[in-house]
Amino acid sequence: MTLRALATLMAATALTTVLMAGSTSPAEAMDVSPMISKVTPSGSGASYRMTVRNDSATPATVEIETYRMQVDANGARSLVEDDKDITVFPVQSVIPANREQVIQVRYTGDATEEGRMYLVRAAQLPINMQTMPGDSGVGADIQVAFTINTYVFVAPPRARAEVQVTAVSRQPNGDVILTAHNSGTGFAYIRESRIILKTADGKMHEVPAAEVDVGEVSVIAGGATRQVKIPAALVASASGDLTASIVLL
Repeated sequence: MTLRALATLMAATALTTVLMAGSTSPAEAMDVSPMISKVTPSGSGASYRMTVRNDSATPATVEIETYRMQVDANGARSLVEDDKDITVFPVQSVIPANREQVIQVRYTGDATEEGRMYLVRAAQLPINMQTMPGDSGVGADIQVAFTINTYVFVAPPRARAEVQVTAVSRQPNGDVILTAHNSGTGFAYIRESRIILKTADGKMHEVPAAEVDVGEVSVIAGGATRQVKIPAALVASASGDLTASIVLL
């Protein structure tokens, strides 16, 4: 592999995104908390503090970006830039090595009754890293940057989720697909639930919620439907026809 190709590969690899699906932040880069925030449209619950820690040995320039988020039935998200509903301060800061910066995040949009989803991204601005000269004697600059995505779910305090499993099917490879519908007005946090399968003979099989596939975002908005895939290995002992339920905790 040529040095230029290696540089391109390293730059692409270094752009790391942390999702709810369970990725972790790059070693000796940045750490952000909380990863998930539940806020209300107004009052004291409409804001929170996000902490960005620079775990590297050099200062890091970090910029905060905000997006309105939609999620489809397969859990794939789509983003639209939005700096009005969610405001942050400071938007950009230089964080010294092994130090942290506290970011104030506030929902300033409409006091809507419907739940809204946002993505708040901590993006480290690129750092130039000079490589060693290659065979041609020419070095290459590598642009290295890290981004970490966090999620903000806005809903009134009285909003509640109610999930029904409307269909269950088994795929040829043994995976089980649940169609889950949230008929409530609040958010259904699938990772914070019990997923229970029942066979025709009445036996119950609980599936670890952390191990199912719900796409990029594991939260179901009010009125939305989601496909939940249970890997075959988790249902090997549950043969035959199945019914299922999702119990929110």
